[in-house]
Parts: sequence; C-alpha cells; structure tokens
Amino acid sequence: MKGDIKSFVFSGLLANYATKDMEASGLLRGRAVSGEERKDQDLLSSVEENIRAGAKAMQRSFRTLFVLENVVRSLIDARLKDKYGSNWFDSEATATAPMKGKLKDRKAKEEKNQWHTGRNKEPLFYMDFSDLAKLIVNNWTEFDDLLPTQSWVQSRLDEAERSRNVIAHTNILSSEEASRLEMYLRDWIKQIG
Repeated sequence: MKGDIKSFVFSGLLANYATKDMEASGLLRGRAVSGEERKDQDLLSSVEENIRAGAKAMQRSFRTLFVLENVVRSLIDARLKDKYGSNWFDSEATATAPMKGKLKDRKAKEEKNQWHTGRNKEPLFYMDFSDLAKLIVNNWTEFDDLLPTQSWVQSRLDEAERSRNVIAHTNILSSEEASRLEMYLRDWIKQIG
C-alpha cells in the first residue's frame, strides 16, 4: 500500500514537471486567466523558449521604466505649464532649439506615416529621455523647491537612460539593473510626493 502511494505521488510530480516543460516549450497551452493571456499564448507558442522567458522577465522592468519616464514627463509638463502656460514648449526660455527641431522632424515623419499610431500630441512626448533632465536643469528655478539638486536629477536620469536603452533594444536587463531602476522610481515618487 505504501509503495502504491509513493508511486502515485511520484507519478503526479513527474506529470506536473512534464506539463510545465510542455507549456514552456509551446507544445501545451497553459492556463490562461483572460482572453488576452490566451491570445498571448497562441501568438507566442511557436517562439523559442528563451525569447518567451526573456519577454516575461522584462515585463516588470518595462512597466517600471514606463512609469518612471511618464512620472518625470508629467512633472515637467505640470511645472512648466504653471509658469509659461499650455504652450510652454514654444517659449524661448524652456525648450532648446535642437529640441524644437526634433519635435518638428518627428511630427513631419508622423504626417507621412498616418497609417501608424502617433505619439501623444504634447511636444514633451517627442523628446528623447535625455532631454528630460536637460529640461529640468535648464529650467531649474521651476523645480528647485521639489527636487534636491540638479546633480541628483542628472545622475538618476542618466543611469535610468542606460537601463532604458537596454530595454528599448529588447535586451535582458540584469537583476541588479532592474533593482536600480525600481529604486530610482521609488526615489522620484518619494521626492515629488
């Protein structure tokens, strides 16, 4: 009797591991909670396991980056709108000439490719990540009551940009870098309230 129970439990464990291996290899569809998850499983089932695993591993880092970048953009937009109004980007005192040129070029490209979803209509969303720190530093008087120092801003955004480039070029961010990116997001959230 004991041997039958051990054999049954062992067979169950083997079946569980075999099921997980088959799901990982795309041979068996895993449990999906939603229709979106089912679509993902169907779309990705024929993709190599290491690519699927990498995509799953990078989800949290992408979300962290998305939130960090948009928290910073939101802060810049709110502060400069308070000072210069809704057309703050056009003001001589805020955006640099290269930033304005970048906006013009990117909008022109979007006009030629209307079939593709464009960016957010606000000029700030046409800027590179590195431009965010420049906007804060160049308009420091609008941020100095909230942010500790210009070097604090510059160092965190420079470091985050390195991680952003790894993520944006679909590479795997190391766990240390992912933790650092999360730390920078927590720093920003704590700092700006």
